[in-house]
Amino acid sequence: MFEFFEIKNKAEYNPLLLAENAPFTQAWFFGEWQEKMGRKVRRFKIKKDSEIIGVFQIIKYPLPFSKSFLYIPHGPVLTSNTQQATSNNEFLKEFHEKLLKIAKEENAIFVRFDFHSRNSDYGSKESYKSYFKKVPVYAYHSSYFQPKFEWILNLEKPEEEILNKMHPKIRYGIRLAENKGVRVEIIKTDFQKYFPDFYNLMKKTAERNKFSLHPEVYYKNIFTNCEGNKNAFLAIANYNNKILAINLILLYGEAASFIFGASSDEYKNLMATYLLHWKIIVEVKKLELKIYNFGAVGENFEGISRFKKRFGGELLEYSDSYDLILKPFWYYLYNLRKLLKR
Repeated sequence: MFEFFEIKNKAEYNPLLLAENAPFTQAWFFGEWQEKMGRKVRRFKIKKDSEIIGVFQIIKYPLPFSKSFLYIPHGPVLTSNTQQATSNNEFLKEFHEKLLKIAKEENAIFVRFDFHSRNSDYGSKESYKSYFKKVPVYAYHSSYFQPKFEWILNLEKPEEEILNKMHPKIRYGIRLAENKGVRVEIIKTDFQKYFPDFYNLMKKTAERNKFSLHPEVYYKNIFTNCEGNKNAFLAIANYNNKILAINLILLYGEAASFIFGASSDEYKNLMATYLLHWKIIVEVKKLELKIYNFGAVGENFEGISRFKKRFGGELLEYSDSYDLILKPFWYYLYNLRKLLKR
């Protein structure tokens, strides 16, 4: 019923043709970011009755002792009419068989995936249990895996209406920053010029908010990849020629996504980040995109989540994460390490 074909040619792979809300983590360029880090990436299209109904890219992550796991970040991307075909387990069964084959080829200990919409769109919980193992909550938290919850703001409304629906403290912060002389620049070229400031602020932000960073080269590769393209811009808040905050915004499909943000400990009373996000929203509306995605929210970063939610908007929930386990002993050790770290 379903057929899987590997894709080698970039021209054959475009998730946006199947779903305009496809996540950027399934875009070709996201795979290129991973390849720059030495990770193997494979891409596939899914056919049903000679029609392409889905695509996904799968990334290979190395583990100690020459082991590895595979991950499909917020994918596969399927057409909306495919959701109906999955209700009788047809898709999950054949998807399981294909992942099993790929994992054996790559000698992986497990494969993980998380559809870019709720599980209920792709079959019952019981049907998932027949083929996959639901990921334990403690194993979600890693810089390698995508969040289950993100906060999004619909931009298909006038600026004034969007502003009025924000929390009063956000509106106050925007006005204060402007009145105190904070200025925001939108940068679309020469990203590398700002990388040293960005990474220095990233280190301070990570220390302040107690989260882990990717290696520096990961961020540098992303800046290089975005350089000169029309799929990203930097938003920089300045005060008296001093950079207080830098955000990297990625454009894909109908959405602009807040990928990385870094801010200084200095002049926090100026509320520069409030104005920074507002100017990003204004810029994204000019580009006629529908959604501003603030990124992950959740109990592990309560303060940041509260800040994002005060801009108005709604929760975007992704599917639960599921694993296909090939080597139970190594999978147990992997999860034990995650549990102990938490």
